Amino acid sequence: MFSKIGTVCAAVALVAVTACGQDKAPEAMPVAAAPAVAPTVSSPPSSSTLMATAPTNATMAGSVASGPLTVNTAQAGDAGDSSWVAQVDVDSDSTAEEATFVWDDETKILYVAVEDDEACAGGGTAEANTLTAVYANGNMAGAPAGSGWTATYLDATECGATEPILWGERFDENGNVTVAGVATIDPATGELVLAVAATDSAATADGM
Repeated sequence: MFSKIGTVCAAVALVAVTACGQDKAPEAMPVAAAPAVAPTVSSPPSSSTLMATAPTNATMAGSVASGPLTVNTAQAGDAGDSSWVAQVDVDSDSTAEEATFVWDDETKILYVAVEDDEACAGGGTAEANTLTAVYANGNMAGAPAGSGWTATYLDATECGATEPILWGERFDENGNVTVAGVATIDPATGELVLAVAATDSAATADGM
């Protein structure tokens, strides 16, 4: 989904965004299958969204979720991670969405989850759940700051999908998508797992 990501600074209190899509019934996570053509068109998030600072009224959370997409951010002895809800233009489409930010200060990862209109590669749009992880300086994965991944969940009625699908993309510190394909999120590690990495044809076609 995302093709350009702004550099993430460790100095700011980053937090992950959770979609407020409570009107949708919970759905089971799809199982990774063979690579497929990208169902949605990659779209860059707003760099200001990824550089957000936690407000004084931030609450504490132990996980981040968007529809069926969930990552547990709680660690042993962890008092919780800063979280808040704000209206932000997550993907720079000039439309603000209600989003929840959660900053995992132990792993140094910003998670961004939201339910938003996604442009289908074959035309039209779909209201899809997305979850993005952005690595900050000093992250436990040892990944370059600003790199990360995003996952977009589509049910069998969206963007021509014949069955539920989780489409994942990994991006580098410059916001360029490096690999993409059908994916799962490992419940033990919270990391994106691509079945067999495929090129993101939508991002390539758009020159992003």
